[in-house]
Amino acid sequence: MKNDLQILSNALCLIGEGPLWLAETKEVAMVDIQGRRIRKIHLPSGKVTELVVPQMIAFLFEGDGSLFGGGEDGIYRILSDGTLLPVNNSFPLKGARYNDGKVGPDGRLYMGTYSSDCSAAFYRLNHDGSIVELFDGVGNSNGLAFDEKKGILYYNDTPTGRTDAFDFDPVSGTVSNRRPVYTYTEGKPDGMTIDRDGNLWTALWGGWSVVCVDPASGKLLEKLEMPVAQPSCCAFAGDDLSELIITSAAHGQMLREQPLAGATFSIRTGAYGVPSHKMILDIN
Repeated sequence: MKNDLQILSNALCLIGEGPLWLAETKEVAMVDIQGRRIRKIHLPSGKVTELVVPQMIAFLFEGDGSLFGGGEDGIYRILSDGTLLPVNNSFPLKGARYNDGKVGPDGRLYMGTYSSDCSAAFYRLNHDGSIVELFDGVGNSNGLAFDEKKGILYYNDTPTGRTDAFDFDPVSGTVSNRRPVYTYTEGKPDGMTIDRDGNLWTALWGGWSVVCVDPASGKLLEKLEMPVAQPSCCAFAGDDLSELIITSAAHGQMLREQPLAGATFSIRTGAYGVPSHKMILDIN
């Protein structure tokens, strides 16, 4: 049975992004990119804690007992006091900064950058900390979701207005055979997650909604109306991964018109998520 949309936290973000379920501590971790903060929300109690970091962090992931993030110029281990320790050596990125990323079923990190002229790119971070470019010509690298059973990586480059699919090889860590699976008519596709049935849940920036799409048939299955114009990302959380967490952004909005812009929401849709993967690192 579905429950109505709830406000998980009314601590507003300039650009809330990257919700990540931390099963061991029962927390939802997320970032406020422009606010340069990492926020954790304890799901059972609703308690909110924040950590200020020295640069913009766009996404979070776990590995070897630590929390990591994609920053402006690299991938970092995030210490409890907000210190950022670099994981990779200096690497000449295409684009202004990292924008979204997720760990694949192979334990490697897949992430992309942002640009205003489609000069950004999509990369893989290997176990040894080396970075490999997988493709370029990217505008705003966003939502990622892996379907392990089908060997597919789903991907949003927001300016294209669609979700694409790649064949994903977990042995080599390569992607190929890019093809469109769904084009959005309201808003632009931002953050994305996949449920255990293989359906994609996508936050539509500027679209006042989160939608669920069956990528196999290209059909829209569900549309969640939001009280904010800029839903930014979504992820499943909770012990049974039945709670869909939705972040949003206050950036560029008038709070007197959208008092909840930048809030974090939750809803039980009847769908269940899949566990996120952890990065496997082989570095000192």
